Amino acid sequence: DLTLTDPALNGFWGGFTDGTHGYVVPNGNGKVARFGMHDFNVVEILDLTLTDPDLKRFAGGFTDGVYGYVVPTNNGAPFGKVARFGVQDFKTVEILDLAETDADLKGFFGGFTDGVYGYLVPYYNGARFGKVARFGMQDFDAVEILDLTLTDPDLKGFVGGFTDGV
Repeated sequence: DLTLTDPALNGFWGGFTDGTHGYVVPNGNGKVARFGMHDFNVVEILDLTLTDPDLKRFAGGFTDGVYGYVVPTNNGAPFGKVARFGVQDFKTVEILDLAETDADLKGFFGGFTDGVYGYLVPYYNGARFGKVARFGMQDFDAVEILDLTLTDPDLKGFVGGFTDGV
């Protein structure tokens, strides 16, 4: 019961592992909780809102083994700030605001990596949308967009995602 560590540790939306720790993704309070996979009694907390008060609600996350990434969804309004944190120190937090590249890039639901890029699954930014965002994980700055609605206008409003690992 994570609430024994902190009463605010509830309402998560997804999780992932780096092989050593499990991470649960905050959906309301900005607190990422991590626990040891082998020592299942140790819980650590990283409050993302101490870096930016907008970093509260996320829908999914993933890791590249160096950083954990959480997928921005809706903080009362859709937002596009991807937060990443170091999995080694569990303190370093960086932000990539996708909406600075394109105002439509907010309100995602799920994400994944192929080891080089992070991909965010388009869901609802005020309306269902179909722009897949991709960013380089090494520099955490270059954002590319694939607008699926240019292929078919019905390709919008997705939940989840995956990669084949290749």
